[in-house]
Amino acid sequence: MSEQLIIRLGSRAGQTISWLVWASHSDEVIASGEVANAGELGQLAERLGTRPVVALVPASDVVLKHVSLPTRPTRQILQALPYMLEDEQAEDIDQLWLALGPLEQHEGQYQQQVAVVQRERMDGWLSWLQEAGFNVTRMLPDALLLPDNPLPACIELSEQWLIKQGPWQASAIDSSWWPQYLALAALPNIASYSPWPADIMQSQQSMEPELPLALLARQLQHISFTLLQGPYAPKRQTNKHWQQWRSTAALAGVCLVVYLLVQGFSIWQLDRQLTQVQQQSLAEYQQAFPGETIVNLSRQVEQKLATVGMGAESANFLNLLNALQRQLAEVGDINIDSLRFDAARTELRFSANAGGFQNFERLKTALEGAGYIIEQGALSNDGARVQGTVVMRSRT
Repeated sequence: MSEQLIIRLGSRAGQTISWLVWASHSDEVIASGEVANAGELGQLAERLGTRPVVALVPASDVVLKHVSLPTRPTRQILQALPYMLEDEQAEDIDQLWLALGPLEQHEGQYQQQVAVVQRERMDGWLSWLQEAGFNVTRMLPDALLLPDNPLPACIELSEQWLIKQGPWQASAIDSSWWPQYLALAALPNIASYSPWPADIMQSQQSMEPELPLALLARQLQHISFTLLQGPYAPKRQTNKHWQQWRSTAALAGVCLVVYLLVQGFSIWQLDRQLTQVQQQSLAEYQQAFPGETIVNLSRQVEQKLATVGMGAESANFLNLLNALQRQLAEVGDINIDSLRFDAARTELRFSANAGGFQNFERLKTALEGAGYIIEQGALSNDGARVQGTVVMRSRT
């Protein structure tokens, strides 16, 4: 997605929050506005929360520093950075978060750029956004996004003046202190992207006025720095709807696996029953005609029946036998104990045992559905298996 939601947070939850939807592909503003405080971010998330979020925080809450290093920084040297800065900080170093900026080298001297911010501030900013439902991809000081300019650049935003005097030298000054700051800084000239206050005496170059967040958004592609490093690094983004339905999807996946296992077992069981019926048919044929090689059982049975003058009857018998064999394989867990064909009545009578009464009922229903007349005798249960007799006739 080429659109980004840029949210400029305040130092405190009760301060006004500015936002802007920026289309980087067309370099234009899609929408912009303000919410009264952090508590209203949830309403903003409902409207615009599907876009990647870049959070801007007041540069007045972030101190940008240069740390001189004797050699190219190693992992051990970077881990020691907090203690190298400890004497410069009024607060306990453990209460501060250090984010690494670019590394510079001048005449063999390495300088590591570092951003220092209170952990309490970081935790607060992230909690406001996360509780509202935003997934933050980047966070950086607002003034750092002012354009690089031969002159110090400034713009007014949310009762503060943002000023950038170098690639890693940016801050934010409350509007009420802006005249005093300029007097102390004694800047020869300054480039202003906001209308200049008439009551402030300062040599300045008026740039084309622009919506503050739009000016900052345009520089995002040129700066890779983010405060979200280490433990604050963004977690892998997960679709919010997927999170809501993840349990349901997991349950559905389990059900699918169970279903496939049951179906696989059923197919294996049916195949086993079919093999059993085929083996039983082969055994009975071999018993009737010992020593004869079996190549095609159905054709050989037809030939045997034909030799004894049972052409039509054999066809009826084979039709009944084939139909029974198919349905036994479908129903499963029914074993044939004996078979007898009555040519005069054109019926096939068989005794069988099954795992339950319902197996006989399913077989009866299946055979009737295939077009046969079924008479089922009394069923008995010997404790382990159900015994029964079935008579099967063709309707024609």
